[in-house]
Amino acid sequence: MFHTGTANPRQKLNAQQMHKELLKRAELEEIEENDIPKVTTITNWISTFSCKWKEAMALRSLEENMDSKNS
Repeated sequence: MFHTGTANPRQKLNAQQMHKELLKRAELEEIEENDIPKVTTITNWISTFSCKWKEAMALRSLEENMDSKNS
């Protein structure tokens, strides 16, 4: 669920939507309700992931540029 927006940006979930989806899964007994993090925790996960993803993509771009110059 967390990486859905990475694969398809049109399917991105915000923290509130992700929390709702987790609650639905708890109702279906797929997960325990006690295991569902707070919305603020999910927000922090999204922020951290976004920063790391942007950093990784920037490094990848730099490496590709260096490789193309060295070819």
